[in-house]
Amino acid sequence: MKTKILIFIGLQVLLLGGIFLFVYLSAPKLEYPVNGEVINEDFVQFKFKNANVILVDDNEEFSSPKMLNVSDSNFVGIGMTPGKYYWKAVGNIESFSREFVIGSKVGLELNKEESTLKNVGNVEINVSEKRSSGISGLVILDVEVEYPVNLTNDTIYRGEQNE
Repeated sequence: MKTKILIFIGLQVLLLGGIFLFVYLSAPKLEYPVNGEVINEDFVQFKFKNANVILVDDNEEFSSPKMLNVSDSNFVGIGMTPGKYYWKAVGNIESFSREFVIGSKVGLELNKEESTLKNVGNVEINVSEKRSSGISGLVILDVEVEYPVNLTNDTIYRGEQNE
């Protein structure tokens, strides 16, 4: 009777060890972006192992995720707008989620030849002009939009993120 109990316990240990080994070896592994990372680029390249699908969403519940089919590779990239995001991988099982932030980048370019201002950042910006007569608001520029201006020596243009 003792032998049967020992065999039964041994089989259970082997079964549990096999399940643990299967989960460990086949679970998706998230490599990049790491949890809490701030990325200052518009393009994010996800790196992972053991996954068929990457889910990316702007909420923790993944209620409206972007689904990226990745069965043929260990990395995939997508363009993203500034904000906080969550991602996880799905393979034989689903990974835990991680979060990352796409940082805002404000950029204003003055083209003196064309007499234009251009938003070269990744967020909408408020542009103001400062002249010797004072400061005035000018325009809200979306990303990659140009705006014609009258260039004078006493004018300074300033761009700030539009909240």
